Amino acid sequence: MQASPLGRPGPSRPGRSPLARAADWCFALQTWLMVACLVIMVVLLFGNVALRYLFNSGINVSDEVSRLAFVWMIFLGSVIALREHQHIGVTMLVERFGPGARRVSHIACQLMILWVLWLMAEGSWVQTVIGLDTVLPVTGMPQAVFNAAGLYAAVAMGILTVVDLVRVIAGGPLPAESSPEDPLV
Repeated sequence: MQASPLGRPGPSRPGRSPLARAADWCFALQTWLMVACLVIMVVLLFGNVALRYLFNSGINVSDEVSRLAFVWMIFLGSVIALREHQHIGVTMLVERFGPGARRVSHIACQLMILWVLWLMAEGSWVQTVIGLDTVLPVTGMPQAVFNAAGLYAAVAMGILTVVDLVRVIAGGPLPAESSPEDPLV
């Protein structure tokens, strides 16, 4: 496996801790799950359109399964984007701070992110439990499979945020300090 865009070694690179290699494998698996979701969406939707146009029939479950694949693909991608620090950030003010103020503002932002992720996890949990008794009309799957994507993303992003917070509090570099786009480093 090749290095990630941020230069992190892939799962097959030696010299990393077992926990780091396990994390790399988990994110490689998530990437492949996203690819599978995209393939499922393309095959089902294109197949459904072709069948309707050519044979006046269709795939009954294509809409529900495509929608499910889309929801999971978005939440899996959100977790991967957080790990790679690819989410949109407005840094006009923080770029003008000194190193100490940058660290304090990063810690404050990470704490706010943890709070929002807690709210997201709590709401997703409630909706997942409610959705266990509600079935989708065509596939018969519980509605909870949609809501579980949000629960998974909140928990995974929470873990990544806690790891980043501990690293920064322990004196590690801020994500912006390891970025070549940061003009003040």
